[in-house]
Amino acid sequence: MQRFNENPATIVTPLIRYGLIALGGGLISKGYVTLEHVNAIAGALVTFGTTGWMIMVKRKAAKGARY
Repeated sequence: MQRFNENPATIVTPLIRYGLIALGGGLISKGYVTLEHVNAIAGALVTFGTTGWMIMVKRKAAKGARY
């Protein structure tokens, strides 16, 4: 059996995005926001989070640590 050796960010990032969209579904049903707003906000948060994760990994790699 081959071990699943995947970067944690590639596993967690879609889960976070879908979780944000699911939470946004509640706001959509209440009429507070539209689907376009939810997609834009979720996309922006995931982009900022992914960028922050990448910076953290690069800094730790420069110090010789593993994320």
